[in-house]
Amino acid sequence: MKRLTVSSVAAAAVAGLALSLTAGMPAYAATVTEAQWLSDVAAVTGPAQTYVDGRVAGNSSGTKLAIVLDIDNTALASYFKGGYPTPATAPVLTLAKDAHSRGVGVFFVTARVNLIDATTRYNLTNVGYTVDGLYSRSLIDLFGDVAAFKTAQRKKIEDAGYDVVANIGNNTTDLTGGYADQTYKLPDYDGLLD
Repeated sequence: MKRLTVSSVAAAAVAGLALSLTAGMPAYAATVTEAQWLSDVAAVTGPAQTYVDGRVAGNSSGTKLAIVLDIDNTALASYFKGGYPTPATAPVLTLAKDAHSRGVGVFFVTARVNLIDATTRYNLTNVGYTVDGLYSRSLIDLFGDVAAFKTAQRKKIEDAGYDVVANIGNNTTDLTGGYADQTYKLPDYDGLLD
């Protein structure tokens, strides 16, 4: 009888992630260029940056403010660049750096498994992000609903005394469930960049 080990479950999870990135892509998706994607991302992060800057300027009470970022195809250009370390998505990095320079916490909530947290944290910091918190799924969480997991992590951030003023991701599972004053959806082109 074959026994399940942590490494075999982790390997299956990583293989499943790779398959999920390529399965079921719409036929038109191959026509989306990196330049178009970055332009579409900037069209979302511009208003997000304006909103965050306004919240900082209006924060006379000293409340700890935070932004929450998804990682793959949000903070990192996973689809168009890939590899390791995966490059930052430039408009998102600009937003994160601006927010951090104004005293806003920068947190990452991801569907990635926590077995690769050290690698993920290294990648994020290596490409220029400040990581005030990284929330990823345990092996048990892999069997649960992604949106519910991400909502629970944003709640933890708020329970730690932060006001999550902006939550940014490319999938509805990144954004639903509350615990963010504003949400900003980056393009995923009908699931191509999920």
